[in-house]
Amino acid sequence: MNQDKYLIKYYKNNNPVTERIAIKKKIITRTLILIICSIVFFVMLTFSDASKFKGEISLIDTLIPLKIIMMISSIIGLIGIISLLVSLVSRNHFNHFFTKIPFKIKRSIFVLLDWFSILPICVVITFFCFSYLFIITPVSGDSMIPNISNGEHVFVSYNKEIQRGSVVILEVNQNDNFHIDETSHYIKRIIGLPGDKVKWINNKLYINDEEYNESYFPKDYFGTAATNNFDGLFRYIDENGNEQMTEIIPEGYYFVMGDNRPISKDSRSIGLIPKRNIIGVATYHMNFIIPRGKIK
Repeated sequence: MNQDKYLIKYYKNNNPVTERIAIKKKIITRTLILIICSIVFFVMLTFSDASKFKGEISLIDTLIPLKIIMMISSIIGLIGIISLLVSLVSRNHFNHFFTKIPFKIKRSIFVLLDWFSILPICVVITFFCFSYLFIITPVSGDSMIPNISNGEHVFVSYNKEIQRGSVVILEVNQNDNFHIDETSHYIKRIIGLPGDKVKWINNKLYINDEEYNESYFPKDYFGTAATNNFDGLFRYIDENGNEQMTEIIPEGYYFVMGDNRPISKDSRSIGLIPKRNIIGVATYHMNFIIPRGKIK
């Protein structure tokens, strides 16, 4: 390095005016990042469905550390804003105090600030995904055997279209079913759509009086095992809160069943499921977050 380049570099690194300008820019940009991310996070937390955590199935244990990170971000951002205001109101005193801080300490602080400012961005992106796009949730129970086992994880999309055969995560609560004691969450398969008639007799599914081939089961899976027959009379709670009985699924409701028909608690016992209670469609199932394949 020649002498001119060395002097230019030395001047840039040691000129207090240049240093103050660079530091002030860093304070402003990092402070804005922290404040904006914090505002976006808490707005999403307030108004998105994830603020209710879709019941108990979402990453509820993850919310507390996310809140802590964003609270720290807010505090650091406010400290940064206050520091900037103080520097504008009492510039001489602030600059005098700031120049007394050793350069290595200031550099370490801003390196940490650079790295920490990435965290709120990651938190906001993650929370946005879990609020509006998808969740990954564990399966508890054996009602979806042989296709999904207890302890596996499923990737659930909020925006995927509900079709016959879709595996869905749903909520059942006392407002929509008088025969349960508390709000519960299930993973079931969509069997009946609005306008359908459905029967389950002697291990055979009938939709609109025709036998329906459930290709997602192994051949002769049920064999001679006894299952809970369903004669086609649906029970549901209408918009006025009254219990109704019907043989045709009304608009806005679905008939669901678990794949493990002998033990599954589903629409045969809990009634039809309102569309508003369907949280999302499970598109992939995984074993401890290791991709296993599409839902059959």
